[in-house]
Amino acid sequence: AEDLACEGFDYAALNPANDADYCRYQIDVGNRPQVGQVCLAHPEDVLPTQAAFGEVDANCVEAELEKKAQAKDGSLKQYLASHQAPAVLGPNGTVYITDHHHLSVALLRAFLPYEKPYFHRTLYVCITHDFSQLSKKVFWKGMQEKALVFLQNNFGEPITEDELPTSVKYLRDDPYRTLAMYARDSFGFVKCGNSATTNFKQCDNGKIEAKPFIEFRWGNLYRKRFPSKGIYTESDQMQVLAFQGYLNDVIKFSTDPINSHMEGFNEEPVAAGPVVLDAHGCIAETPSWPGPPSPSEGDSSSDKDEDEDEDEDED
Repeated sequence: AEDLACEGFDYAALNPANDADYCRYQIDVGNRPQVGQVCLAHPEDVLPTQAAFGEVDANCVEAELEKKAQAKDGSLKQYLASHQAPAVLGPNGTVYITDHHHLSVALLRAFLPYEKPYFHRTLYVCITHDFSQLSKKVFWKGMQEKALVFLQNNFGEPITEDELPTSVKYLRDDPYRTLAMYARDSFGFVKCGNSATTNFKQCDNGKIEAKPFIEFRWGNLYRKRFPSKGIYTESDQMQVLAFQGYLNDVIKFSTDPINSHMEGFNEEPVAAGPVVLDAHGCIAETPSWPGPPSPSEGDSSSDKDEDEDEDEDED
């Protein structure tokens, strides 16, 4: 899977204090990183492949980063290194991340201690494709063919590649992306490719990876089924309260066979159940039975995936 192109890299070998370990430096000196390699980047130095994000989702990741930074035990660096941002090298020395946009936003926003200034805002970027020699037109054609870009705004309306933000800082809030996060972690739909969904038959013991931007596609479905123009102008807190009010309905709708054409449709809906949220709308508890155990695991169930989301992010 492309997400695992750099699996097993030694993050300890990368030094955030060393310019030569940064993607930008390597590109500038004509020694661009190779596919399968990891280089470092600050979140403001990479370009997004989506125009929207879930504000509440990113806020939760931000709080997690600040908590790890305050611990001053190396957990922040370990966390960032284990959440590699897959990226594509584009024309004119550009670097486009294709996942972990929420992590990138959170890293840019977070208030972090400066005792270790070289560590506090560093993305670990995994190069999955090198399209740097292509023309702009061919580059974007390839990005769309490989589903490495999501050309819709925060209202689910189509945009062109020229309308993508020039920084993750300018992503716009799509509340339905936050709702999709809640539905995903409630197993209303199944995002294959992480430990939380390994035991689902449809994920084939972790061998299947969800396509990028799956949360946005489900978010578009929820936007049509549960329309609310006011949700875009509400505070984050009111968004969360509104979603809590009908999350059960969202899960029921998600697992309705009418949606069986959607990627990630939960073929084992008995596993679905609403997540428990904390006071800030962050996920405090997920359903305890994520599908039947695989034969190799007996009666044990998988742990909650620490990527969940955050962006896993993701996106």
